[in-house]
Amino acid sequence: MLKQRVLSAIIYGVILLGFLFLGRIPFFVLVLALVLLGLREFYSLPFENLKPDTAVGMLGGACFPTAALIKGQAGMGVALAFLIILVLIRGLLKAKKPTIYDVGLTIFGSLYVGFLLGHLILIYGLGTGLERFSLIEPSINRGSLSVLLVFVATWVYDTIAYGGGRLMGRRKLAPKISPQKTWEGTILGLLASSAALGLMVFIPLSLAKRILIGLIIGIAAVLGDLFESSLKRVAGVKDTGSIIPGHGGILDRLDSLLFTAPVAYYLLKLL
Repeated sequence: MLKQRVLSAIIYGVILLGFLFLGRIPFFVLVLALVLLGLREFYSLPFENLKPDTAVGMLGGACFPTAALIKGQAGMGVALAFLIILVLIRGLLKAKKPTIYDVGLTIFGSLYVGFLLGHLILIYGLGTGLERFSLIEPSINRGSLSVLLVFVATWVYDTIAYGGGRLMGRRKLAPKISPQKTWEGTILGLLASSAALGLMVFIPLSLAKRILIGLIIGIAAVLGDLFESSLKRVAGVKDTGSIIPGHGGILDRLDSLLFTAPVAYYLLKLL
């Protein structure tokens, strides 16, 4: 199981990095695919007595990375307005009217997956003057390196927290939400994510800022992981899917990144 998990993580990482350094458009295509796959899993979760509008939710979710590519941060607001209007109009046109809970779940799914992952596109534009779409841009620039920073901090935290918890874990972090997670693994993961970014000397930020970002991204990764675990408990499932051997579904692999991407974006803007 562990060997399969490690192999899947390596393949997943190579694919992400490959698309990242092919350029902004290939990276956008990858993010869009992850959003659609993630939304498909989310709307397939068996939430009791709830019937979200999958088609509308997936369309609305796809609008976030697309709007981020074309209009940058301002585009995300446009996508949000479009999503809400689309969901409401769709509800009015249906013969069987959705409940307020169905509408809420539809919007929530789009925001949870589409809006949060859409920040990866925004991060790509940071520091390059290319927060809006441009056909002429280098594939290795401050924006792509910033995305790499987020990936590395998130992956290192996840890996060390998982391995450290298995080897040294004694005290449960949140036993009612995720019994396998421990304080020891979490602390080791936070230290490792800070150290990893501290070693990334090619990132145009000071050592202190890189360490701080690594720590905050690690904390966001903890929260993202726990939040997704709580969703699965509500739905009564162990995994959101089975597309990634050893990990489960796309959301099982992206749970931390869903929180670290927006946190990193606004943190990098402040710094």
